Amino acid sequence: MKRLWYALVLVIIALGISFTEFIAVRNSYNTFIKTIDEARTAVEQEDYNRAKRLGKELENKWNEKEKKLNYLLEHSVLDELSMNIAELSDLSSEESKNDFLSDIDKIKRQFIVLYTNELPYGDNIF
Repeated sequence: MKRLWYALVLVIIALGISFTEFIAVRNSYNTFIKTIDEARTAVEQEDYNRAKRLGKELENKWNEKEKKLNYLLEHSVLDELSMNIAELSDLSSEESKNDFLSDIDKIKRQFIVLYTNELPYGDNIF
């Protein structure tokens, strides 16, 4: 009977950790996607100073959240995302508009993949 209780406690702990991970990733995803969309809109409206500020803001938010996400997620995905975000604020000028839009779309796709990989679907669990 003791083994059954230990197993139940371990399952509850595992579910708690999984739920916490999902909430952390979802909150980060929503924050980053909002900033990414604002930066994209700023570049499309040719407001490059705002785009540069939003790129720096995205980088600062990422530096804060990355430490927490490193405990929860695969490092290779986070490392690639870090490199792409770091390059973003340098591209927010009129000459590199297309590069900025391309990179911001790539970053957004990476966040979407990161988020969908954490959703509790049968494919992701097993």
